[in-house]
Amino acid sequence: MTLDLQAYVDGELPSDRRQAVEAMLSGDAEARELVEGLRRLSLLVRSHEPEIKVPASREFYWSQIQKQIDLAEREEIRRPAGFALGWLRWLVPAVGAAAVAVVVTLRPSREEVTLAGTFDSAQTESSAVVFRSESDGVTIHWID
Repeated sequence: MTLDLQAYVDGELPSDRRQAVEAMLSGDAEARELVEGLRRLSLLVRSHEPEIKVPASREFYWSQIQKQIDLAEREEIRRPAGFALGWLRWLVPAVGAAAVAVVVTLRPSREEVTLAGTFDSAQTESSAVVFRSESDGVTIHWID
C-alpha cells in the first residue's frame, strides 16, 4: 500500500486506483500523514537539487558526440576486420612447430643405453645401471 501512496503523490496512479487511494485517505489518518510527509520530502528534494549547466548548447554537445561516432565508423571501414589479431594466425602455428622441433631434437635415440655410474652412499657402497630399449618398450633398473 505504501507504493500506491508514493505513486499517488508522484501522480503516477491510474484514475481507478487513484480514486481508491483517495477514498482510503479520507478514513485513514495515518495514511494521510504519510502522504503529507512524502509531499514535503518531494518538495525538499526538488528545492535542493543542484542545477547542472552544460558549457555548450545542447545541439553543439550532441553534434560532437555524432562527430565522434562517425569518425569511429570511418576508422572501422578503413581497417579490415580482425586486423589486431591477424598476426596471431601465423604466430600460433609457428610456435607449435618450434615446440615440436625442440621435442624431436632433444629426444634420445631409440637404441641409446643409459648407464648410471656408481655412487657412494654414507651407509653402503652401491652402483646402479639403467638399460632402456625403445624398440622393445622396456626399461631395466639394476641396483647393486
